[in-house]
Amino acid sequence: MDKSHFFQRLLATLREELLHAVNASKDAAEYATNEESRAESQWDTQGLEASYLAAGQATQARQWAEAVEELQSEREDLLKPNDQVSLGALFSCDFGEGIEWFFFAGTAGGQTIPMDGLEVTVITAQSPLAGRLLGRKAGDSFKLPNTSLGQVLTVE
Repeated sequence: MDKSHFFQRLLATLREELLHAVNASKDAAEYATNEESRAESQWDTQGLEASYLAAGQATQARQWAEAVEELQSEREDLLKPNDQVSLGALFSCDFGEGIEWFFFAGTAGGQTIPMDGLEVTVITAQSPLAGRLLGRKAGDSFKLPNTSLGQVLTVE
């Protein structure tokens, strides 16, 4: 699997999420200030709720923007070849039920990116799995919390 191509797909996916969040924030803010959302009584909170939604959407958009910025600023380090699971590693593991692919990044944990007919899940240092895999090399085994064994197959 080509790490550089994967990285481009990850950035494109995050930019798309950012665009959706910005648009949702604009829509929610527009609705919050719309004449139709004006309170008709003291118990009518529709406008207030819409403003909370707009604020939440704006926060989410900021988080996506920060993730894109962080990945772009770390691009050179993330694309370096790796021989062990560490920041920037694109690696595969066998958990006994099939092979899974992962990319170790500083942000965007939990994102799943389709690539070459497979799915690559982004993990960060905060991930419980990362704690078990950090520093492992291809061929190394590790134990999962449910006591089953896994094995690192490849590291790029």
